[in-house]
Amino acid sequence: MDFLTYADQVKIIGNHAKSLVSPEAFHKLNSLLYEPGGLTEGAGGMLLDSTTSASIPCESYTPESLAQAIEGTLSRSQQCILIGDPSEWVVSAAITTYIQSNCLAAVFFIYPVGMAALDSRKELAQVILRLKTNQVPTYLIREPESFFEGIEPNHLWVVTHLKDGISSGSSIEYLCGFPQSSEANTHGR
Repeated sequence: MDFLTYADQVKIIGNHAKSLVSPEAFHKLNSLLYEPGGLTEGAGGMLLDSTTSASIPCESYTPESLAQAIEGTLSRSQQCILIGDPSEWVVSAAITTYIQSNCLAAVFFIYPVGMAALDSRKELAQVILRLKTNQVPTYLIREPESFFEGIEPNHLWVVTHLKDGISSGSSIEYLCGFPQSSEANTHGR
């Protein structure tokens, strides 16, 4: 669990994650959201990164366009923990971009709400395979409502809460990312 101590920031990604945090607390957290620019999903929109003051134009709501927009928001000198619903394309695009930039410390998935369609399951499998291949510690927050309940708007609280949840074996479940030799050590703590 060293990634919890050397991560510089925690970033909440996507509208599902936003909906789980009170507006007062969310406003003070690092976040990355996509705001559509038109009535149709494929239309362009804006990527809103709380760590930058400007909105970043996004050509369309596709993984490629989102990844290109996210690329402009990265701080490559910081290691980041991402928290979001993997069925949202903005989460998938962020994971890809952060992996390519070598600044992804870990990923915590919120239990997906968009898993009804077969395509979503295929996309999720691809994201998990990418995380496993790149040995990014990946967890699933099975009860996100209770995890985000009473959230304090700071990085330290989120890291402490994650650490407590992992060590007590609560609603946070290990998915992949550690080399098999260290997997046993991770589960034993």
